[in-house]
Amino acid sequence: PLLSYLSIELNPKNENQYISSAVQVNENTFILTPDNATNAMYQRRRFLPGRKRVSYPIEDQIAFEYKYNELVIPPSPSTFDKSRTKIRIMLLIPPIGVGIGRWYYDRLLKQFQSPDFQERDCQNIYLVPDLIGGGSASMVSSDGTTAVLKTLPLISVIDWSEQLVDLMSKYEKKLNVDVNQVEWCLISNGGCTPIALEIAKQYVQNPSMIQGSLTNLILSATPRVASLLKPQDLEKVQKSFRTLSGIAGNLFWWYALRNDGAFIQKFSEKNLASKPENLGNKWRPKCVETAKDFNGLNRFSTFAFLAGTLEGGNQERLDALKEVDWLKIDVITGGDKRSNPAKSWFWERSKEKTNVGKDKAEEHNKREGTVEQTKDITSLVTYLKENGNSGREIIVKGRRCPAHEDAKGYATAMTKLLSS
Repeated sequence: PLLSYLSIELNPKNENQYISSAVQVNENTFILTPDNATNAMYQRRRFLPGRKRVSYPIEDQIAFEYKYNELVIPPSPSTFDKSRTKIRIMLLIPPIGVGIGRWYYDRLLKQFQSPDFQERDCQNIYLVPDLIGGGSASMVSSDGTTAVLKTLPLISVIDWSEQLVDLMSKYEKKLNVDVNQVEWCLISNGGCTPIALEIAKQYVQNPSMIQGSLTNLILSATPRVASLLKPQDLEKVQKSFRTLSGIAGNLFWWYALRNDGAFIQKFSEKNLASKPENLGNKWRPKCVETAKDFNGLNRFSTFAFLAGTLEGGNQERLDALKEVDWLKIDVITGGDKRSNPAKSWFWERSKEKTNVGKDKAEEHNKREGTVEQTKDITSLVTYLKENGNSGREIIVKGRRCPAHEDAKGYATAMTKLLSS
C-alpha cells in the first residue's frame, strides 16, 4: 500500500531486462514547438542537383512520446504518516551520447533498492526520463508537415529543461499529498550540467512553476568552468547541426555502430571510463540497441550535443543562482581526473585563429575587469563556493560516468549530500 499510493502508473511496463522489477517504466508526452528560424535545413533535391531550403511550418508542434523509469522507496511503516512524511523526488538527468539513455542509471537504481539506502522517515522517489531526441524520446508525431525534413529539430538546453519541468509538474499532480511535503533534487552528469542549472534558474525566478520545492542540485563529471561560462556561438551551433544532419552525420552514425559498436567500446574505454572493466559487459550492447531503436532518430540529440548546443552560455544561469543559499549545489567527482581529449571537430580552430581569438578575449576581459576572476577559478566547486552556493564535493571511483562506474559510491555520496 505504501508503494502504490505514490506510484504513477501511466502505462507501466517492466520491459527493461537490465533493471529490477521494482522499477516501473512509465510513458509521458511532451509537446515541442520548434523555432522556425533556428531549424531551417537544407535537403537534397530528388531529381535536380543541389539542395533546397526547408523549414518547420510556423507554430508546428511535435509530440515527443517518451518513457521514464520510476523507483519508489517507501519509508518505514512505523514512521509513515501520509499527511506528514517528507517526499524527496530525485530527477536523474542522463548524459547524451551514442546510444546513451535512461538505462545509464540502472546500476544506481539497483543500489538504492538495497537495505543500506532505506530511509526510515522519508519517502524517496527516483525518476529517470529519456531526454527528447534520445532513447525512447525519439518517438515523434505531428500533423505530418514536418516529415519533409526527415530529421528532428535542433534541441536546446531550454527545450530539455522545459521537458523536465513538464514532467515534474505532471508527476506532482498525481501525488495525493500536501505539496509542502515534496522536495525535488536534480542530478546531472557531464555535459547536461546546463540543463540542471537552467531548471534551477527558472525555479528561482518563478517558484510557482512546480508545487513542491527545489532544494538540491547534484552535478557530476562537470565540464570545465571556462567551458560553462563562455558565450554560446548559436550561429555556429546551427551550422554544425545542419552539417551533421546530412551525409556527415549519417556516416558518423554508421561508423559508430559498425562491428556491433566496436567504436563505441573503444571510445568509452579511452575517454569515459577509469578502467575498461568498469563499463561492464552490457554497456556496448545497450548503446548499440538504443542507437538503432526508432530508425536511429535518437542520433539527432547526439548531433545537437556534438554541434555544441550544451556548450557555454551559463553565466546568466549562475548569476541568477548567486547567493541563493537555500538551493544547495554540490558536486560528485570521479577520482580519475584525466581530461577528456575527445572534441567535436566542428569546434576545432587553427592555431592562428585560436591565438587571435584568445587575444581578443583577453583584451575584452581587461576592459571588463574579469581577467583575474577567470584566472583564479580552477574548478566548479571553487566557483560555486564563491558564488554563494554550497559547493561541497565528494570524490568517488570512476572518471566521466561515475554513477555507472561506481554506483554504490555514488549512491552513498548522494545520500550524504542530501542528508546534511
